[in-house]
Amino acid sequence: MQLTDGEDLHNVVLHAPIGICILDAVTLTAEIVNDKFLEVAGKPYAAIFGQFYWDAFAEARAYYEAALAGVVKTGEAYYADEVELMLIRHGREEMIFVTFVYAPVKDRTGKVTKVAVWVLENTKQVTERQKVDAARAAFKQERDRLKSFFMQAPAGICILDGPELVYDLVNPAYQQILPGRKLLNRPLFEALPELVGTPLQEVLLNVYRTGEPYEINELLIPIAEYEGGPTRNRYFTFNYQARRDENDEVDGILAFVFEVTGMINVQDDLKKAREQSEQQKRVYETIISGTPDLMYVFDLDYRFTYANSALLSMWGKTWDHAIGKGLLENGYEPWHAEMHEREIGQVKETKQPVRGEVSFPHATLGLRVYDYILTPLLNEQGEVEAVAGTTRDVTERKQWEEALARSSEELRAINEEMVAVNEAQAASNEELTATNNELALVNQQLVAARQKIEESEAALRLAISAANFGTWFIHSVTREFVADTRLKELFGYYPDEDLSIEQALAQIPGEYRGLVGTKLENAIYRNGDYDVTYPVTGFHDGQLRWLRAIGNLKADPSGTFSAFTGVVMDITEQYLAAVKIERAEESLRMAIDAAGLGTYFINVIDRIFYPSPKLKEFFGFGPDEEVPYEAAINQIHPDYRQAAADLVEAAITKGVIFDMEYPIIGHSDGKIRWVRGIGTVQPDEKGINRYFTGVLHEITEQKQDEIRKNDFIGMVSHELKTPLTSLTAIVQVLNARFKNSEDKFVPGALEKANLQVKRMNNMINGFLNISRFESGKILIEKHLFDIDQLLQEMIEESQLTVTTHQIEFSGCGELEVYADRDKISSVISNLLTNAVKYSPKGTLISCTCVATDQMATVSVKDEGIGLKPEDMERVFDRFFRVETNHTRHISGFGIGLYLSAEIIQRHDGKIWVESESGVGSTFYFSLPLNAKSAVVKEK
Repeated sequence: MQLTDGEDLHNVVLHAPIGICILDAVTLTAEIVNDKFLEVAGKPYAAIFGQFYWDAFAEARAYYEAALAGVVKTGEAYYADEVELMLIRHGREEMIFVTFVYAPVKDRTGKVTKVAVWVLENTKQVTERQKVDAARAAFKQERDRLKSFFMQAPAGICILDGPELVYDLVNPAYQQILPGRKLLNRPLFEALPELVGTPLQEVLLNVYRTGEPYEINELLIPIAEYEGGPTRNRYFTFNYQARRDENDEVDGILAFVFEVTGMINVQDDLKKAREQSEQQKRVYETIISGTPDLMYVFDLDYRFTYANSALLSMWGKTWDHAIGKGLLENGYEPWHAEMHEREIGQVKETKQPVRGEVSFPHATLGLRVYDYILTPLLNEQGEVEAVAGTTRDVTERKQWEEALARSSEELRAINEEMVAVNEAQAASNEELTATNNELALVNQQLVAARQKIEESEAALRLAISAANFGTWFIHSVTREFVADTRLKELFGYYPDEDLSIEQALAQIPGEYRGLVGTKLENAIYRNGDYDVTYPVTGFHDGQLRWLRAIGNLKADPSGTFSAFTGVVMDITEQYLAAVKIERAEESLRMAIDAAGLGTYFINVIDRIFYPSPKLKEFFGFGPDEEVPYEAAINQIHPDYRQAAADLVEAAITKGVIFDMEYPIIGHSDGKIRWVRGIGTVQPDEKGINRYFTGVLHEITEQKQDEIRKNDFIGMVSHELKTPLTSLTAIVQVLNARFKNSEDKFVPGALEKANLQVKRMNNMINGFLNISRFESGKILIEKHLFDIDQLLQEMIEESQLTVTTHQIEFSGCGELEVYADRDKISSVISNLLTNAVKYSPKGTLISCTCVATDQMATVSVKDEGIGLKPEDMERVFDRFFRVETNHTRHISGFGIGLYLSAEIIQRHDGKIWVESESGVGSTFYFSLPLNAKSAVVKEK
């Protein structure tokens, strides 16, 4: 709205919501000055009112005197949006950002009689915008550093960018998984078409959509090593994490990939070997269960762990009622049970079999006589782990022997009457016959036992063959070394070649050979432990294999020698996988040490704090000192201590990410260090959150650089003001002297020079105000005020100077907010000013105010050029300006919206924009309502 020289001018100025000073157009003396103008100028009323304007503002004269003179001369207003200006306020120099207007005030004839100076301070908004830009740059630097670390990691890592999941980073370990594929800068499902339509495709898309991490273990994927090649079944373990940008929005996926095909194949082979072994066991048990002899096994607590069908029949019990029970529970009398327990103890102690004969009541046949033998069962370490028994019913034999004894007595009585020689001969013949019969029976028993032993040995050989083990035998006296074909193969020998102990040891590298040889000698001659892992280089094929050998010593029944026997397993894949994992962990530790990071973890249950030595150093503690959690928290600067403790608690209880910068006061040295801490809650192997882990990175130097940068900007901007002021004065003097010159070039050139000096002054003021803003010198002073009334005042003020647009206002009635009235007025002014600058003349600007959800929401809508989607994301960034052919002529540094956003955020509010290119934009901001006001509005 254009001010008009009249009776109400004085009243309008004094009650305006922004600073206004009215100057006489001829003398440039201040005729009217309102309080808002004095507040921005920082000068007393007497220093401005009635004084020559440029005497009051000598520091700004060099930059804007020509502009003010131009308004008087042409009658056109002069606009300066968010310029940096050095003013002497309250007796000292200050660099501030201001938006001001020199507007002509005309009488009824259209003559310029006065000049209205409108002014609004924007210092805080500019400073806050600079902080946001610095934070974005730091975020990008951190992301680049993380990429460099990934490229050196031994695990397969890739970064998939954007919704198309384009390979943005592929480290060497990941590329090695797919050596024949071109991956970088290609969409995932184009580079790996085999994944299209698989569950993995939906998993990846869901991670990008929701940001939720996902882990898949041992997933089968038919995939080719090179594009278009034949596929083969491969197994992988994946871990997908959403990557987020500086606005915490998902913009990609970080993938960790491990191929576990070899491990899965080994597991399958072991499973098949177990199945074959179980099958052989069932066959063996079937054979045993069918024998008429009683066969059983005791554990070392004298309980039955096995009983064949013949024994169960003798007891008259079922398997479920007999197995796991002791001797007494299975019907043995106490003396009988105690005898067998002593015999089992003897077998365990001596490792030698025990034989005996005893009577026992059969379930159906009554009392029977049994011959039995108890034999030790040894484990791989040669210790007794169970006792096996075999019992045979010898009742008929005993009865025959007793009958024979009775017959002998009778014959002896008869033979006394016969010739002694005949009696003796007859008796000898009878005894010989009985002995032969008994020997024949024993021989049959030996043949049956030998057959069972051979069957057991065959089953053992099948199990060893299925497990692909190599076996050996060493004679303790002759040192004869007998190796099977598989063992020779593992040492690189052919099946038909001889292999001695010395030749086998020769294939073991020197650093392991002495260890293996010593353990071998100790096992053969001292029955020492023999379980050793070592590498072998194949004699013929030169292949490196890692082997695990296990053996034990068994004495020959003759007692003249012992047999040292055992097996050898190929564990190359498992060993190399373990080494790879160990190297990966070491690389991670080296990376953390190289980066100078302090690490820690906190037990979620008991809150015990485990800091690394580097972290203790950050907090000013010695590496050997105990540092409880409370001690570490107490070293945080008091201004940041509670916020850090609250964020740690939120991370532990709610799962939020801890990411915070704060200063630490060293415990022992008192030194102040700035650190950035990042941490998350990690689950244990059962998926339960157990530990809060993270890292600390010292950023003291960066913080000091930031302070030095702000000081440098302020110093340089201030120093540039003096020569620029002199240059401005010289240009203005020349302009006044030559403005009536006949040579038209000189006035024009001086006018352009003055314009360029003015632009340079605006740039210097802008930088100086940003420096002050980042130094935190702008304060927010909150109080209750009516937001509806403030909007009306700001619109009326804008209409005083805006004649090119119509402004409509839809009020919300009396609505109180608790905020800084002056700062909120600058936000409203900036939104209205932008709406005017970026929309065509003659269009409508709409302003509204509504109360919803305990918030007052203000909007400013224009019918201007609008914003593109990519510009909407950055419109509140410091120094950001939309660069198009339509905006290049519009002045400004791109700090107005930045400062507005910072002001709203300082009020716990929200600011945003809705826009369509070529249609227009609507800017919104919301502020918390006064609680009482909110209740009134709801009623």
